[in-house]
Amino acid sequence: MSRFWAPVFAGLALASLFGTPARADSTRVVVVSGAGDVVDPGSSHVAISRELPQALAEGGASDPDPESLTVYFASAAAPDALRVNTLRADGSLLDSLGDAHWRKLACPSVVGQGDCWATEPLRLSADRLDRDYPAARARSLEVELGGQFRVEAASGVLAAFRVGGPRQGAIAKFERLRAKLRVRVLRSAAGAPPVVGGDVAGATLSLRAEVQTAAKLWAQCGIEFGATNALDIQVVDPPPPALIAVGCDSGLPASGGKISLRVAGRRVRVVTHAGELPDVVAERLAGALRSTGTGAFVSPNPRIASGASGSVDVLLRSSPGRPVQLRADPEQPLSTDKTLGVCLGEVDLSDGLSHFVEADAAAGTVEERALIKAFDTGDKSIIDVFVVPFFDESGRIGESFIDDDVHASIRNTVIIDRAAIRAGARSYALAHEIGHVLLGMPGHPDDYGVDQSSSLMDADAADSSVFGPRRLSLSECERALRESGPASRSPLLSVPAAKPPLTSGR
Repeated sequence: MSRFWAPVFAGLALASLFGTPARADSTRVVVVSGAGDVVDPGSSHVAISRELPQALAEGGASDPDPESLTVYFASAAAPDALRVNTLRADGSLLDSLGDAHWRKLACPSVVGQGDCWATEPLRLSADRLDRDYPAARARSLEVELGGQFRVEAASGVLAAFRVGGPRQGAIAKFERLRAKLRVRVLRSAAGAPPVVGGDVAGATLSLRAEVQTAAKLWAQCGIEFGATNALDIQVVDPPPPALIAVGCDSGLPASGGKISLRVAGRRVRVVTHAGELPDVVAERLAGALRSTGTGAFVSPNPRIASGASGSVDVLLRSSPGRPVQLRADPEQPLSTDKTLGVCLGEVDLSDGLSHFVEADAAAGTVEERALIKAFDTGDKSIIDVFVVPFFDESGRIGESFIDDDVHASIRNTVIIDRAAIRAGARSYALAHEIGHVLLGMPGHPDDYGVDQSSSLMDADAADSSVFGPRRLSLSECERALRESGPASRSPLLSVPAAKPPLTSGR
């Protein structure tokens, strides 16, 4: 960020920006960041702190946070009702610091000669927990991404700034970026209540709140998830068996046999031949299923660690997101081939969702694939979020599938369970799992480095205080831009429509 001096003269520039009456004195407002540059309201924005809140050094003259802001009001006359306010994106008042937070001093050189009234370095916090930390409460303000930071006096608005992403590094050129989420809350069984919330309305409110919490953390990187009241949230039944995995997990070639199943009341049989690979058999099986008038789609999976080759899923759908039920033939085994495994994808959440381990992480389990692919619409610009009752092994409350270099058949997908929702601020599981997707990062920084319990991406931190897993570094924000930004191979982040010019609202 280049350093420049851009004092705002209330009688000139601000009169044209905000419609305030011109004044003949030399009153001016200058906002200086912790990095030392003057923030120009016409070409820049202010940013949310990514640092842990802490008390200032003795004298209040220094702050290690590059995103902190010191506001200087220079005038020959004493200020009248000088204050700093923050507004939400909808224009409503969010937070305020009044007269008591200003001190008189000689103007620094960046402002000019004369007397100034100045704030201490102000921290902009995305949520109330961070804003109210006792050591920094007197100089903290809660803000909202896309909202405003305003300096006001009795005469009106003196300066206004949009709240955006980091002002350093490659991501500084983007005021905001937007990721789109699609949330599906499962029922434990068809017709049962949703796994959280008690009913559809409760589940919707619960997930809106969960997404809003995650959005406040990702606001540190200038990343938003759109208006919570416009989120695509649905409560859904577990899908019927509509996937058949040819090769199961091992991906061995066929030795010869027969696959038998039923769809729409019709029997389907496919003969396998020695030496055929799973993809060859899957294509022939899909053709046989299509002959029944059903849509059948072939979806290859990456080879897992112990597999000879990748398995291949055949999906039955009448249209995107509408699976068609497959059944095993009661008179015949699913497959008589002794080497080419064939597995029916059944989602049974009564015993928890079967989840991947390191060996099969690239493909996921058959049950995971049956769940996720049943609701797949093919739109890879959206992050899909599934909420399940629990996983089949204790200790796991969330997982994610990223779009890595092997072009996995499941990507940009997050699964969390009921325990993740209940854990709330102790772990921020949804925000953490979304982080794996946006960062394109399957592991955790502390898997191969120093443990940082305050990092959102820490593997095992659990602390609901301000020192818990909440922070995102500038390097992580830049990585999200590289891996998921508008110019990336897998763009999940887009530039939202520009907001209208700032006005005084008076």
